Amino acid sequence: MPQTDSRVHLKDYKTKELQWDKFATARSIPRRMLPEGPLTGQMCPTARQPLYHHPLMQAVGQQAQDHLLIHTTYKYMSDISHVEMDTVNQISLKIVNNTLPFSFSEDIQHDALAIIVDESYHAYVARDFMRQVIERSGVKPVTMPVKTVLSEAIAHGKSVLPENLHEVFELVGVCVGENTLTKELLHLTGDRSMNPVVHQVIEDHVRDESRHAVFFTHILKLMWSALDEPSRSAIGPLLPEFILNYFKPDPQYERDVLRSLQVPEHHIDRILGETFAPMPLEELWPRIPIIGHVMGVLKQSGVLENGKTADAFRRIKLLN
Repeated sequence: MPQTDSRVHLKDYKTKELQWDKFATARSIPRRMLPEGPLTGQMCPTARQPLYHHPLMQAVGQQAQDHLLIHTTYKYMSDISHVEMDTVNQISLKIVNNTLPFSFSEDIQHDALAIIVDESYHAYVARDFMRQVIERSGVKPVTMPVKTVLSEAIAHGKSVLPENLHEVFELVGVCVGENTLTKELLHLTGDRSMNPVVHQVIEDHVRDESRHAVFFTHILKLMWSALDEPSRSAIGPLLPEFILNYFKPDPQYERDVLRSLQVPEHHIDRILGETFAPMPLEELWPRIPIIGHVMGVLKQSGVLENGKTADAFRRIKLLN
């Protein structure tokens, strides 16, 4: 729990959102619309969909591969909508209303309110764009999961913590999640093989998420400094498993998509088994480079200074 002086407030923290109306995409960007006619470019970079390059997937034909990328776009947009509304906005609202175990400064509350507006707009854009793709492509989405890897990873951590630390862990999880989303979006903006409207939608999102990542990195540092040592020692050692769960693939959704593309079941088993084979711990960082960014955020925020936390990260080869 918080230490005796629990007001989470640094002298140098000033609101970053005084010019929010000039920079926020909700105020400054027009609706992104797919033009009439056939869809051009890839709806999703092939690098984001490892199944695309599997020999058995290539054997089913280009149309099925194109539809696989469309389904990947649906999942990406659906996840954005759920993460923003169900996870980020829920914890941001608690910051705004000061219902967490910390008393945040008015500047922090003000910025959190701006984030709620941004994230609600991101969810709207994601769903709006998904509707456009469905109408233009004629490809109907399979059933979308309501839960995301972020919400599931947070829920798992909460399940092994005492109830008084649940909201604190939620906030830590969102601080990590907002930093990974920003890096992921930045990576996508460099891929010019995408449909130009998809590219615009992602670039718009990056504009806001870059500000959000800075905000939540501040919050993590402030909150961690305000926690007492027992709370840090309870939460910190769970973060390695949280990260592993967060970056875990979702083979069930991929299975549903492949079935919708009429890929034979025995081929599906092989495609998923070979694509999502268990990864040795030593390969986590090289295979998922964004983990390096997460480790940098945790270090910058002081999280890795806790001995039990550092030991837990060493056990999964993410810290020397």
